[in-house]
Amino acid sequence: MKKWMIIFLVALSGVLFAESLLDPVNALGFGAVKLRAQTLSIHRDYEGLGNGYSTTLGWKLDYLSPEWEGLSAGLSYIHVDVLHTAGGAFGSDGEGLLFNGRVNELNELWVKYSLGTLGLSNTSAKVGRQVINGEVFRKDEFRQKPRAFEAALLTTKDIPDTVLTIGHVERLSNVWDSDSHATLSWRFKDIEDVLGAGYSTRGVTWAEGVYTGITNLEIAAYNAYAYDIGNVAGGRIKYTVSDTTAVNGYIRHENEVGRAANSHSDMVGLSVKQKVGDVMLEPGFLSIGGDALLFSELGTGINHPLGSSMMIYSGIFNGGADTAYLKAVTKINKTVLYLLYNYTWHDKTPYDGQELNIVVKQPVCDNLSVALKVGAGYRDGKNAATGDTTATDARLFVTYNF
Repeated sequence: MKKWMIIFLVALSGVLFAESLLDPVNALGFGAVKLRAQTLSIHRDYEGLGNGYSTTLGWKLDYLSPEWEGLSAGLSYIHVDVLHTAGGAFGSDGEGLLFNGRVNELNELWVKYSLGTLGLSNTSAKVGRQVINGEVFRKDEFRQKPRAFEAALLTTKDIPDTVLTIGHVERLSNVWDSDSHATLSWRFKDIEDVLGAGYSTRGVTWAEGVYTGITNLEIAAYNAYAYDIGNVAGGRIKYTVSDTTAVNGYIRHENEVGRAANSHSDMVGLSVKQKVGDVMLEPGFLSIGGDALLFSELGTGINHPLGSSMMIYSGIFNGGADTAYLKAVTKINKTVLYLLYNYTWHDKTPYDGQELNIVVKQPVCDNLSVALKVGAGYRDGKNAATGDTTATDARLFVTYNF
C-alpha cells in the first residue's frame, strides 16, 4: 500500500497552500462536493493481551445536492486501506486489538424533504443511510468514519424553543475499522445484531426533544424502544450559571422488553463546567447501577458527560461502576490541548481502573491539521488471579480537506 501514501503526499504537496481543488466543481451549481484524505496511525500495548500497530489511509467523499421543491439528497463514501501493520494481537491487518483496518462503505445515502410547502418551514423528513448525532444515537468518529444508521426520521423546529425528532432505525454501521470482528465492524448490520440479541427484531423507534424556552436552561428528554430487546428513557439538563460556569446533569434508565433476558441499568451523571482563565475545566461524576448499559459507546453510542475515553480501560459502562473524572480544554494560539482523567470504582468487576487521555491538535494551514492522541490505563486487580495490568494507546491523525 506504499503507492497510496505516495499518491497522498504528492497530492498534498501540490495543494497545501492552494485553494480547494473542488472550487471549480462546486461553482458549477450541481451541488457541494467535499473530499477528505486522512492517515491514522495507532499503536496499542495491552498487558496480558499483546500489542499491535497499523497505519491506514482513508478517503471520504461527500456530496450534497441542491434543494428542488423541498427535496435534497446526500451521500458519503468512505474507503480505507492499510498502509502498514505489525504486531497483530487478535488478528492482523490492523484489526483485533486496534480496530484500525480496511473500510469500504457507502456510509450515507439519503433523501430529505422539507415541509415548507405545507407551512412547516423548519420541519423535514429524512430517509436512508445517515449520520445521527443526538440524545440517543451518536456519531463518535474515533477512527476513519462516523457511526451511520439506516433510518427514517422526522425533525421539527416549528414548536417554539423546541427541537423534536421522531425516528426509526433498522441497521447500523459502526465506527470500528475491522472486517474480522463480528459485532464491531463497519459493515451495516441489523440493530439486533449490534445489541447482541441473537434473534430477529423490528429495529429501534425513538423520540427526543430539546427545550430552551427558559432563560439559561436547556432540557432534553428521550425514549428509545428496541423491539424485543430493551427500552431506554432518560434526560439531560444544562443550567448556565454565568458566562464562566455551567452545571450539567444526566439521567437514564434501561430495562428489558419482550423476549430479552431480565436486565436493568440506571445511569446518573453530574458535572460542572468552569472557565478559569483560558482553560475550561469540567470535574464530574458518572454512576452505572444494575447491569452494564445496553446503549453505549461500543454499540449505538451514548450522550454522557464523561467524554470520549480512548480505551474505555477502566470499564466506565459496566454495571456497578462509579467514575470520577476531570476534563480540561484550552487553546494556545491555534493549538488545542485536551486532557481527560478518570478513576472508576467497581462493585461487580474484579478491578478498579484509571485512564488518562491527552490530545494535541495543531492546524498547519487552512485545510491541513495534525492531531496526536495519547492514552494510558491502569487496572488495580482486587485478587491475585486478576492482578494489576496496564495499557497504552497512541494515535496520530493527519487530515487534509480538499
